[in-house]
Amino acid sequence: MIKLKNLSKQYGKIKAVNQLNLSVQPGEIFAFIGPNGAGKTTTILMMAGLLAPTTRSVYIDGINMAAQPEKAKMKIGLIPDRPFCMKN
Repeated sequence: MIKLKNLSKQYGKIKAVNQLNLSVQPGEIFAFIGPNGAGKTTTILMMAGLLAPTTRSVYIDGINMAAQPEKAKMKIGLIPDRPFCMKN
């Protein structure tokens, strides 16, 4: 299960992700589709714990990514398109 509650990421005055709420239940398939700059990659990086959100509200299988990042990361996998660019 993935749950995002009012997830936001801001770079200065630019809001890359603004108060995103999402719940994906076990067995469901979900995709991010949108134009470049819509916040898809930013959201996925926050969900994977590779980018710190402005507001911390990512839960993976009921585990708070901010409070227990190692435990939450053990529940997911991510293959980034450019692994050498991943920074927190």
